[in-house]
Amino acid sequence: MQPKGDHRSKPTKPTKPVTPAKPRANTAFGRLKEQLQAVDLVFEVLDARIPRASQHPKGEEIFGNKPRIIVLAKQDLADPELLQNWLDFLAEGESRDSLALSFKLHKGQEKLISASLKITQAKRDQLAKKGLLPRPMRACVVGMPNTGKSTLINWLTGKNKARTGDKPGITRGTQWVRVHPQLELLDTPGILPPVAFETETKMRLALCNIIPEDHYDFVEAAEFGLALIMSGKNRDALKMYGAEFGSSEKPTLEGLAIARSCVAAGGVPDVRRAAGMFLNDFKNGRLGQFVLEQPG
Repeated sequence: MQPKGDHRSKPTKPTKPVTPAKPRANTAFGRLKEQLQAVDLVFEVLDARIPRASQHPKGEEIFGNKPRIIVLAKQDLADPELLQNWLDFLAEGESRDSLALSFKLHKGQEKLISASLKITQAKRDQLAKKGLLPRPMRACVVGMPNTGKSTLINWLTGKNKARTGDKPGITRGTQWVRVHPQLELLDTPGILPPVAFETETKMRLALCNIIPEDHYDFVEAAEFGLALIMSGKNRDALKMYGAEFGSSEKPTLEGLAIARSCVAAGGVPDVRRAAGMFLNDFKNGRLGQFVLEQPG
């Protein structure tokens, strides 16, 4: 027994070394990979007009074997026949499905939810076998900026629970949203790949308003778009600018500027203004429905 007044310290048990906490990822790519570890399902949102260009180039590495539903958004802007070819191509695989949706229409929600529950059936069965209480399947909504991720959540809930806008990169944080008793979604900021795009990919992204305007030149993107339309089956779409311009074998921005009276001082065709007009018409669907890539 320690004598009264003896202030000598008592022997203490040796403590285990503290394992330092794993540092959180400090890049958008790293944070996305962390979030994916906590989900059961991935909604990958692509632009229906450019399914390949709007995919993250490291998508297969990011998603791995996670059940995935590829949502081709902006269905109303895409050529139906070519879009179906993409749906067939993208749906290959046991843990993968694909749907084309237009968030302007108030239908299709049950179709997406049913596909989600079907593709996660094995996970729900696994939880039941372990005797765990049923819980909603957790889905992560991912995609490049302005493909329609936040709009998908609002479309599913019928409420403005996720912020949306017509500029790439409107979502700044992350948020969980319950959309069904058995399904909740994690909205994530758009992830721009940390790599330089190939020229054609960059131009397709510009045409569909996926990348910010300061990432490309208006004139270059519009010239690319004109050539792309002329090489496809919908070249008659250019006749909306006038029969003569639409019948040209090699339409130019100078010709478009003249056809639409975009003239600068001294009667010089305002090519940049014509380019901006063309890009706005394309991305808003005034030129018709397009799919700018072939699957395979």
